[in-house]
Amino acid sequence: MAQAKNQALLDLIQPIIDEQGLLLWDLSVKKVGGQKTVELLVDLPDHEKISMAQITEFTRAVNEALDEAPVDPVPGEYMLDIASPGLDRALSEDWHYTWAKEEGEPITVALFAAKDGQKKWTGRIVQQDDAGLTLQVDGEEKSFSFDEIAKAVVSVQFD
Repeated sequence: MAQAKNQALLDLIQPIIDEQGLLLWDLSVKKVGGQKTVELLVDLPDHEKISMAQITEFTRAVNEALDEAPVDPVPGEYMLDIASPGLDRALSEDWHYTWAKEEGEPITVALFAAKDGQKKWTGRIVQQDDAGLTLQVDGEEKSFSFDEIAKAVVSVQFD
């Protein structure tokens, strides 16, 4: 998320996040189609979902802070993209997995290499530690190290 190169941006927006009672899910600066994009994914804590009005209020405050900053925390031209992480949010930090486990959300992990004949597994997290996690998959427990996981997302289930 907030690596050292993004620390100045994080320092600028963290007071806004705290003041508005938001949760910063992810912060990234990347090139998309030749354009630098600053992406901020925000939500509410305690497994609540953020509203468009709250995203709009946060966007205004961030734009104002960026305009007033004596030194731009992101040099050069860029597009600012602020959004919710969505229902099928990516899981990339340890605390993201903890969040999914607490909520009882099913997740899908895509592996770098097949395990037991398949590269994608969907289940609920039953155990997690610094090395990896265990999913409950079709009545069985499957363990994965974080080194095996190429990508993980919350799996949206419609009943």
